[in-house]
Amino acid sequence: MCMYSIPLNDNLVRETRQLFSDDATMTEWLQQKVELMLCEFNAMQQTKRNARKAIEAMRRQSEVNGNSGMSLTDINNEIRLARETRKSAAC
Repeated sequence: MCMYSIPLNDNLVRETRQLFSDDATMTEWLQQKVELMLCEFNAMQQTKRNARKAIEAMRRQSEVNGNSGMSLTDINNEIRLARETRKSAAC
C-alpha cells in the first residue's frame, strides 16, 4: 500500500471531520474517494491513448488510399455522392 502526505486546507478538513464519527471513518472515506479519482483518471488517459492510436491508424489508411489531401468539403461531397448512389440503387 502506497502512502502519500499531502497538504489540505485546515478549515475544510476540520469542517468535514465533524461529519464523520471518527478519524478512521474519514480516512477510509478519503482513501476510497482518492482511489476512485485515480481509477477515473487512468481510464481517461487510456481512452486518450486509444483515440490517438485510432487517429494515427486512420491517417495512415487515408495516405494509403490516396485521399489524405482531401478537404472537408471534398470529403462531404464524396459522402453525399455515395449516399445518393446508394439511394438510387435501392429504388
